[in-house]
Amino acid sequence: MASSSSSSIRHRRPPLVEHEVPPEGKGNEEEETRDWAELPLDALLAVLGRLDVVDILVGAGHVCRPWRRAAREEPELWRNIHIRRHAKLAAADQIEAAMGAAVRRSAGRCEAFWADDVAGDQFFLFLADAAPQLKSLRLFFTSCYKISKRGLNVAIKKLPMLEELELSLNTSSATGSGFCSFAETCAAAAGACPLLKRLRLNKHQFHWGSDFGDSEAMEIAKISGLQSLQLFGNSLGNDGLTAILDGCVSLESLDIRHCFNVEMDGEMGARRARLQTLRLPDDSMDDYELSFGSPVMDPGSPEEERQYWSPGDPDNIFSSWYFR
Repeated sequence: MASSSSSSIRHRRPPLVEHEVPPEGKGNEEEETRDWAELPLDALLAVLGRLDVVDILVGAGHVCRPWRRAAREEPELWRNIHIRRHAKLAAADQIEAAMGAAVRRSAGRCEAFWADDVAGDQFFLFLADAAPQLKSLRLFFTSCYKISKRGLNVAIKKLPMLEELELSLNTSSATGSGFCSFAETCAAAAGACPLLKRLRLNKHQFHWGSDFGDSEAMEIAKISGLQSLQLFGNSLGNDGLTAILDGCVSLESLDIRHCFNVEMDGEMGARRARLQTLRLPDDSMDDYELSFGSPVMDPGSPEEERQYWSPGDPDNIFSSWYFR
């Protein structure tokens, strides 16, 4: 009996040793809690810098006192301002208020200002005075009822550091307004912005019956330092394009998609040979970033007549824009 008991003890497998599991909740209490309010300033700015400008203005800037202080008192955070269309800024006055707050917080150091919806004349005059170091101005118009070309042109004349300018009309209503011609704006930029290298003037769609012709092209031709030019849906013809190629001696990239008044004959082909990048009127639109409408090509179509005599035509004396 004794040997049998001894044998069974010898061959018995020793019990497994398990790690002690702390009581439920005890481990969590011992873990160190992270205080987001105590983030070092450089780390906090890196976090805020990844957010949309509007999200900082209406959200992150109200998280706690250190975050609010960083959002309001660190101009570096507002060096590049892009006010996108945002659900929290549905009204026009809210958009303009957000633009003003962002520019004020830059403390004169803003170098790039991009806006999807545009404020009025007073804001642009404020922007020109509050951002003297501005290098990039990109405006995407869905409507132009609050701003006149005169206000914009005065502002541009106060921005001698400007290297990039974009004025894009995202809707047919904006294209049909007095902003359809950018000739005076190009003249203002040519005279006041000697560092301008990139210019984009985009219409929503090409109109066969446009009266503007080469007016914009002739002013663009005076910007000798221009390196990149995009003209979408423009009414320029061969004379205007020739003036640009002759006047803009530094031009390397040219995009004239949907500029259907241009005819690429042999003489024009020789002039464009020096360009590194060229997009022609019929080229693919696959990589075009903005919305656009179908070109109005038939001069006898009701659509063409409606657009040509629209109330926004600045050359139509019956237009309210004629007197602005």
